[in-house]
Amino acid sequence: MFKIRGRNVLVLSLALTLCLIGYLNYAIGKYTALETSTEFQKYEEKKLAELHNEENVKDANLTIESTDSNESIKEEMDVVDSSNCEVNDIIQKTSKNIKETINSQKVNRTNYFIESRLNMNLEREKMVSLLNEIINNDKTDEENTKAATNEKMKLIDIMNKEKIVENLIESKGFENALVFITDNSVNVIVEIEQLADSDVAKILDIVMRETKYSPEHIKISNKF
Repeated sequence: MFKIRGRNVLVLSLALTLCLIGYLNYAIGKYTALETSTEFQKYEEKKLAELHNEENVKDANLTIESTDSNESIKEEMDVVDSSNCEVNDIIQKTSKNIKETINSQKVNRTNYFIESRLNMNLEREKMVSLLNEIINNDKTDEENTKAATNEKMKLIDIMNKEKIVENLIESKGFENALVFITDNSVNVIVEIEQLADSDVAKILDIVMRETKYSPEHIKISNKF
């Protein structure tokens, strides 16, 4: 009998212990869940606040960038509108730059024709770009628009003539030829150690025939 009772007490004690452990686990779990939930809520609120601040900063930056962009566009428009570039000024400046290039002593003699032709093309591209700005600007009057358009077409014709003359000169036995045509002159540079009278006569004949310029407006020189 004693043994039976002893066992019952033991079983009852174990049952109570298990119940107590279960309750403690439940309480701890509930407290942990509550604490985790609170911490998560705090974390979420913190992140939302940070996100809100970032959005405000981003919006402010966008506003600043938009303002800067508008100011930049306005400044560019003002430059175009207030420049009052005349077509003749553009032509004269381009011609001056090209003449300085082909007459420059700084150009490498070995690559003279390559570098000079490249510089000429770059100056012509700048000229076309400026003419296009005048043509496409709504504030340009009709007279300047027409003048810019005519000069653009004239430039294309001149460049074609220059290429034709260069090819014809080179076909006469010259290694290289560089031709620069303006409204009142033609500059010809050929690659040869020394120009003979016969060479000058050949070149003059080609230039006069293709450009209709008289000899006094044609300058022929050599580079070697």
